[in-house]
Amino acid sequence: MENYQNTYRYVTSYIEIFSCVFMHEFYQKSICADVVFTPTSRTTQLLKNFNLILKSKVGGFVLAANAQKDYSSSIFKDPFSLDFEFKFTNRHFHSFTSLINDPEVRYFLDDDFSTTVNLGPQHGTIDAELDRPGLSGILRIKHVLEAPLLPLFGEDAGKFRARKKEVILNTRMIRPVYICYTTEDSLASYQGMGIEKEGEFKGVVEFDPPEMTQTSSGMNAFKFVSKNEIPMKDSWKGYFLLYRSNQLGVYKKTLPNPSPQSIKFDFTLNSYISENFVKL
Repeated sequence: MENYQNTYRYVTSYIEIFSCVFMHEFYQKSICADVVFTPTSRTTQLLKNFNLILKSKVGGFVLAANAQKDYSSSIFKDPFSLDFEFKFTNRHFHSFTSLINDPEVRYFLDDDFSTTVNLGPQHGTIDAELDRPGLSGILRIKHVLEAPLLPLFGEDAGKFRARKKEVILNTRMIRPVYICYTTEDSLASYQGMGIEKEGEFKGVVEFDPPEMTQTSSGMNAFKFVSKNEIPMKDSWKGYFLLYRSNQLGVYKKTLPNPSPQSIKFDFTLNSYISENFVKL
């Protein structure tokens, strides 16, 4: 009895033609892990037409072309552009990223054929076509004969080089603020408090003497405001310690480090702050 093969494997090889990664000072490993990319409908059709595949990776994506496809025809030398929507998935992203103060502004990165670009306020746009929920924008990459995306084989094969794009985002500069509240009866026992710094904060952050204030609920509080700004980070190698020593004894309390959810813009200080409420 003869056996017939009824399963076939098609082998295709792809070569990388373009890669993009978003870098951010906020993250410990510098790669922005909170961004996703989606090709527009027009771009999706172009990827299909040119036999390209899109592969996502942490912080970016890679485009690859079928190495078995012949791109030497003159038609592939005609210019075109590909648009990829990027969207930041962390709901606090605007708080810790140095962008336009208005979180509703969208961003457009046109292709200038450079390998590195700083995404910032200069890329903001009010284009109605980009009006959608969430912090997002469009990255456009272009195929031109002088800087091709397609692997133009044939006589131009030796000229082709895979292109790369590194998009850099800067972290927000913030001032740590601590509002330490207590009841009116125990207020006097906390007089003379200060904040000690340990680890990476030592010798870097200094606080003004505390001022008396009240919380929105009417609680009395000591307010500590940093004299200087520091770059926001996703993790810290240090901490702040509330400290007081008098005839009543020694009082110590570890304070929460700045976090994305604590960041807000303070119009009085004209800067972003990390506002933390601490019960004494």
